[in-house]
Amino acid sequence: MNRLWKWHFGKGLVDSPNNFGTSGKKPTHPELLDYLADQFIRDGWSIKKMHARILQSETYRRSAVHPNHESYDQLDPMRESYAAFQPRRLMAEELHDAMLQCTGELNTSTGGIPCRPILHPEVAFQPRQVMGTFAEAWVPNPLPSQRNRRAIYVHRLRGLPLPWFEVFNAPTPDLSCEARDQSVNAPQVFQLWNSQFTQDRSMVLALQIMKTNLDRDVAITSCFEKILARQPATAELAACKKYWDDVRPLVKVTSSVPLPRSIRRDAIEENTGERFSYVESLHAMERFVPDYSPSDVDEEIEILARIVAALFNSNEFFYIY
Repeated sequence: MNRLWKWHFGKGLVDSPNNFGTSGKKPTHPELLDYLADQFIRDGWSIKKMHARILQSETYRRSAVHPNHESYDQLDPMRESYAAFQPRRLMAEELHDAMLQCTGELNTSTGGIPCRPILHPEVAFQPRQVMGTFAEAWVPNPLPSQRNRRAIYVHRLRGLPLPWFEVFNAPTPDLSCEARDQSVNAPQVFQLWNSQFTQDRSMVLALQIMKTNLDRDVAITSCFEKILARQPATAELAACKKYWDDVRPLVKVTSSVPLPRSIRRDAIEENTGERFSYVESLHAMERFVPDYSPSDVDEEIEILARIVAALFNSNEFFYIY
């Protein structure tokens, strides 16, 4: 119950989730912890029912802004009373799935083999060794529906950290993780702005919107509705339109770079020290269906895709308030 509570509120009722003994931290609300455990048993050990119970509680639905914030800051500087909801940043998996959900690409099927998303070639094709031999290159699933599954089904390799999950503090498969770190660093910004995943999701959503909304104001409004679940304020709409006009002369036609169907490996034989090379065929790339790129759309769609990317980078999307 402590872990479920921490998942929704960002911190547990006991601050040491792996240590409930005498050397661990004491619970801030022991009666609440006992109540949750008792209800969990009464509900037949149903995690789904416990999620619903927490999400429907008054505590979870409280505003992040306390009506008397000055006295709140003095009486509860550590925010242990839950008198106001504490904003929580989306985890790596949540952020991944939320972006796919906004674009309508999320494959919600359950079970099956893990999926392989698109990785930057410098990551996907880096040489790796497994049990003394050369490991195969990371090859994404050929179809978008296969690649765009929930993050829980993304294939994880110990020798190949996935940049998206690594930079947003997802735990490694090497050790058990009692609590995730919450860091704020520059690589997170670069990943959100410049990663292939963000660019592809932005392009897909912009293309969907422009197919049905040729009016610029309507298109921008649709972006806000799909990503932030609200309409833009007057100032926000004006800022987006100004950006649209300012960036139009800077948009250039680009050509897409297809993924290779084979890669050349250069290595050294461990026993003799001799250099050798070989070609690794990427057979799955023969059926690969790429995501949309700037070379596939006109300048209006590309500009809207940049606005979509900006909304994906906003705190309003990135945090739960």
